[in-house]
Amino acid sequence: MVEQEKELESFGINEELRDFVKGITLSTFQDFPLPDDSPMSDVPTISNVRQDLTEWQEKHAKLVLSTVKEISKLRFELCPRVMRERKFWRIYFLLVNSHVAPYEKWYMEEIERKTAEKIRDKKMKESSNIEMTSQQQAKESKQHNKTSASFVEQDLDVFLLGGDSDECPASSSLFFHLNCFYCANHLFGASDDGDEGFDDFG
Repeated sequence: MVEQEKELESFGINEELRDFVKGITLSTFQDFPLPDDSPMSDVPTISNVRQDLTEWQEKHAKLVLSTVKEISKLRFELCPRVMRERKFWRIYFLLVNSHVAPYEKWYMEEIERKTAEKIRDKKMKESSNIEMTSQQQAKESKQHNKTSASFVEQDLDVFLLGGDSDECPASSSLFFHLNCFYCANHLFGASDDGDEGFDDFG
């Protein structure tokens, strides 16, 4: 019940409007200076309400027909025998304009505000997703660089030490120099006979 009252109030249907429409008669509609010379429209009528009204007007019209018996009775007696549905609602909203205009304005402003909030939230979410993706890519790149540097360091150790990095550096270095000396002896034709070999090489 409370929710229904809040909905009626949001669409301008309150005691002030009810008191006002009590003074509206059949003559008020019949004598209203609004020509009814417009051609019949193909716009459908649903729930006794023309579908060429604005969203707010359509909702207001449905609520006022179901809750304000004076308007419901007037519409029943006037449409379609005396005037078309379109003319009835045009006259009605002109008559009650000063009462309902602030509510329709507030309603449209709320729609615009909620639409703007949805757009802002969507942009923030997209921006957050992009930032998270960038951070993840940076983290993966850093991890990849760290892993690559580790492999390079291990390869350098193997190259410098001639084997496993755990092998004694002094022993590996000595082995390397002995191999070089042996190769040089053979290259320059040095003899393998003890000291004579060293003298000939010299």
